[in-house]
Amino acid sequence: MDFLKELVELQHLLTLEQVSHKLLNDDLDDFEKEQFIKKYNKRNYCLVKVCNCKMKECVKVEDLLSKISM
Repeated sequence: MDFLKELVELQHLLTLEQVSHKLLNDDLDDFEKEQFIKKYNKRNYCLVKVCNCKMKECVKVEDLLSKISM
């Protein structure tokens, strides 16, 4: 179970980095991106609940990130 938690935390961190690159322009310094990642990199934001349920439709992160336009 710890392995799964670590994977989810890593995925959350990678997603935060992708979102920060999309939301914050590349011409800005890295300080703002680091602050954004520090602000939203919390353990409770990547909580996993194990249940016996089936998801009919699931939205991929890439689809969500591709919709962001600034």
